[in-house]
Amino acid sequence: MAFAIEAWRVRHGRAVAGWLTALAEIEALASLATFAFDQPGTVFPDVLPDAEGPRFEADALAHPLLAADVRVANDVRLGPERQLLLVTGSNMAGKSTLLRTIGVNAVLALAGAPVVARSLRLSRLSIGATLRTTDSLQSGVSRFMAELNRLRAVLALTEGPAGVLFLFDEILH
Repeated sequence: MAFAIEAWRVRHGRAVAGWLTALAEIEALASLATFAFDQPGTVFPDVLPDAEGPRFEADALAHPLLAADVRVANDVRLGPERQLLLVTGSNMAGKSTLLRTIGVNAVLALAGAPVVARSLRLSRLSIGATLRTTDSLQSGVSRFMAELNRLRAVLALTEGPAGVLFLFDEILH
């Protein structure tokens, strides 16, 4: 058996990486298709040309992991006329959930999946988030330092070709 396996590896071993890449793509596309099938209230977003500049415009945007009867939908407008959305409110008011809702729907949209919204128009964006940073005793990194490192990485995204959708939650708290 060992000789047969080795002979197979010599004949086909170099192709395995390509096979695994194709399998991973099929699995990712099947997951997006399953999401679209399981969420009948979703819509496919309009991805705008880069020439229109960075833009994220959503009507009735909601979090796809929350049940339809409990999730809260919000309209969100970011673009040339409004480049900043500051979300304030009391504890447990849904601020972090709103930021995660924007982020997860942007990722779904840019992956070619439908989104949980009445409509979504967005440009090609890089997503930079500080929604959950943690310290590491093992690495010797405090929570404050972890946040600074994450902010540095997010700011580096601005050097890329796409606009950046910044999602900062309780920054440096």
